Amino acid sequence: MALYEAIDTGTAKKAELLGNDFPRFAVRAILAGIYLTLGTAFAAVAGNVTENLAPGTGPLVFALFFGLGLFAIVILGAELATGDMMFGSWGATRGQFSWGKALWLMIAATVFNLVGAIIVAFIMSQSGKLGGMDSTHLIATLTEGKLAKPVSGMFLEAIAANFVVNMAVVGALKASDIVSKFVVIIPLIAIFVGLGLEHVIANFSLFTLAFISDPQPAGFGAANIALNWSVVWVGNMIGGGLGIGAVYAWLNKTKTSYLD
Repeated sequence: MALYEAIDTGTAKKAELLGNDFPRFAVRAILAGIYLTLGTAFAAVAGNVTENLAPGTGPLVFALFFGLGLFAIVILGAELATGDMMFGSWGATRGQFSWGKALWLMIAATVFNLVGAIIVAFIMSQSGKLGGMDSTHLIATLTEGKLAKPVSGMFLEAIAANFVVNMAVVGALKASDIVSKFVVIIPLIAIFVGLGLEHVIANFSLFTLAFISDPQPAGFGAANIALNWSVVWVGNMIGGGLGIGAVYAWLNKTKTSYLD
């Protein structure tokens, strides 16, 4: 199957599930939040260990392992909002459904991704690894750095982040087997994480985990968190939704033989 046919098929399945069986769409979106937050927690625990052994290595190790969460989402069929930004924009640009339905797809996935993140953060608050976390932990220091960014920085980094994430999503669609998908996803996701770019669902995971630290990171207040999530969501929509989804939909509307 050609790439454009695979994206068409995936987009149609998402729209059908959203419209005809919303509870199952919601559960798939909750699972995406769970998978990503479990991956975030593991990557942060590993990074925190290396940071204590060799200062400066923590963020790099975190970046290298973070992609495990997205890999689980892709192979287990969960609904990640930032991926749905690409599929929704593709579908609207191709005329499969309206932009209103595309926006609803993205918003619904976002809300239930957050639910999944909260579930894992609660479980981790009772765990031996993160239950006693303080503000020196890598989760807390990464969160503090994100909340200290200016709005313009958050916005531009969010555009870049979801552009890279959907490079990985599209690349995984082209991959023919599970090993190939792993090889595509892990290094591409490491790009956006290693550069410290802003991804709203990754920030759901990181911030809900940071909530359980004692004391909490500097600047960790409801207003700062809401600002970050709102600005980053819009930037992600532009980068991954319009930058990848809409652009590739337009590219594949050609009457020439140059189709993906």
